[in-house]
Amino acid sequence: MHNNSTELIERSKHGDGEAFSQLYGEYAVELYRFAIYMTGSPEDAEDAVQEAVISAWQSLHSLKDYSLFKAWLFKILSNKCKTMLMKRNRHPDSLPIEDYDFLTDNTAENLINGVELKQALASLTPPDAQIIVLSIIGGFTSQELAGIFNMTPGTVRSRQKRAIEKLKKIL
Repeated sequence: MHNNSTELIERSKHGDGEAFSQLYGEYAVELYRFAIYMTGSPEDAEDAVQEAVISAWQSLHSLKDYSLFKAWLFKILSNKCKTMLMKRNRHPDSLPIEDYDFLTDNTAENLINGVELKQALASLTPPDAQIIVLSIIGGFTSQELAGIFNMTPGTVRSRQKRAIEKLKKIL
């Protein structure tokens, strides 16, 4: 985390809405992509991100270690997505593979590769798929992922390694 983010968090904790808006802007695209991954729906993703950001703003005072801000924010979002899915009687770990459209673009070659990627991701356990997606899309470190998934960094790295090996065999 760079100094500017630390300063924005500090200002936000003291009620500076503009600073918090700038912080949100740094992570908006990643948050939205992760929410689509979790919910399988752009509309649900928007709702989940909005709820997570509001919740983060309201509980920012509880954040002690500023270096964990990103992981803390994504953990809030993950919980909002899971709650939303449960309310809709959908299990958060059982999205069909067609709901991974955000991972691909529309070109024919990428569409073929995207279908293969979706099927490969669907073969992983839900936490392992989430770890892979967050590390690729969000650029999360094993330390940050450990905070999100309540695991040790070593466990995250082990799961990443096993998941990547499985993906290699499938793809």
